[in-house]
Amino acid sequence: MPRIKDTDYLCLSAMLRAKEANMISAEAFARMADAETVLAAEKMAEEHGYEGLDTSTPQTLDESLSRVREAVYADISELVPQKELLDLFRLKYDYHNAKVLVKSAAKAQEGAEAQGDPLLSTQGRLTPQEIRELFADENASGALKDAMTEASQVLARTENPQLADFGLDQAYFAEMKACAKALGGSAERYMSLLTDCANLNAYVRSVRMGKSADFLKFALSDGGSVDKDMLLAQWPEADVANLYAGSSLQEAARFAGEAMQGWKITPFELACDNALTGLLSDMRYTAFGPEAVVSYLASLDTEIRNLRMVLTGKICGIPADAIRERLRDVNV
Repeated sequence: MPRIKDTDYLCLSAMLRAKEANMISAEAFARMADAETVLAAEKMAEEHGYEGLDTSTPQTLDESLSRVREAVYADISELVPQKELLDLFRLKYDYHNAKVLVKSAAKAQEGAEAQGDPLLSTQGRLTPQEIRELFADENASGALKDAMTEASQVLARTENPQLADFGLDQAYFAEMKACAKALGGSAERYMSLLTDCANLNAYVRSVRMGKSADFLKFALSDGGSVDKDMLLAQWPEADVANLYAGSSLQEAARFAGEAMQGWKITPFELACDNALTGLLSDMRYTAFGPEAVVSYLASLDTEIRNLRMVLTGKICGIPADAIRERLRDVNV
């Protein structure tokens, strides 16, 4: 198999850089938050390519935004030289669907699932029907199948859906780590930071909920810059500011320490997301190559999340100030 070169990404990089130029800026999101009606905010989104959004309800909005992401994935899949880059972003939807199916099976609701469960995502590597068939196939194997089988057994044994979710989360990060390792470079840096964010989040929430070290052990995943054993060794009073000093999560770790003392958790969550945006900003200086794909797809996730916050806030009548304070930094 011929070696993939950065120049193999020339066409795709040019397309994505052009799309990035029309992404929604922080100032535009602020104007949307200040809009008098959801229709006015929706009109602003149309200027950035979000046409045909259904803002009747939060659910119809989610469906509209999912279709936008699916269309982007379809376009990129035709041009990307390494499908693993797209898999990095599609994996989470496969594992989301796995969680839905495992819990639904435990509740004996398979009949309703067969008609099309609205909780299932169509944005993964597998369609909802394919993942349903994989789950039901006793002879099947592989990372996802094995994780679903293990999660089902954990749920049956403990009757604790959260522990079942933890097992699937660990499998997700393990598969993402293998995928990123095969790609190297920007993909590995992005995956490592995602894992650090997830682990630090798990630590903070475990402290706030008064959970045990055994509980935290199930919640942590391998692959971050700070080894999970270092976090476990300092349970429940890790000096997270020191552990993450000098890293992209230095500011987030400061807010994490405050959150563990009972302060609001929102600043910590925002700082984690903004650290990811900072990493993506550095990638934008690479003219072409896999960095363009990672940067665009991760930025698209942030843009869609922010757009969902703004438009859902407008649908529900949430004040503009409350919407703005939850918006993430954007890579524009």
